[in-house]
Amino acid sequence: MAYGALALKPWEFGQLTPGELRQMIDGYLWRSQRQEREIARFVAPIINTCSSYELKQPVTVDLLLGIKTDKKTDKKTTAEQARAELDALIAKVG
Repeated sequence: MAYGALALKPWEFGQLTPGELRQMIDGYLWRSQRQEREIARFVAPIINTCSSYELKQPVTVDLLLGIKTDKKTDKKTTAEQARAELDALIAKVG
């Protein structure tokens, strides 16, 4: 990882602390994920509009990236549930 993806020289790698190396790796992974999402954001509309056959569902960015979305999380919270959660939070915080 240090010599390949991060393109560090041996003397640069030797001067890093483990924490600094971890931060560099985290930054590299963050940039890679952002780049993948940007490409998927560009490709999804192309697939949806230029497809020669009927799709069962439109292609989304999350679908291209393999991120599963749970559609059941859109359930409504009742007033009683909201009040109970608020009371529990107030009791916890003080």
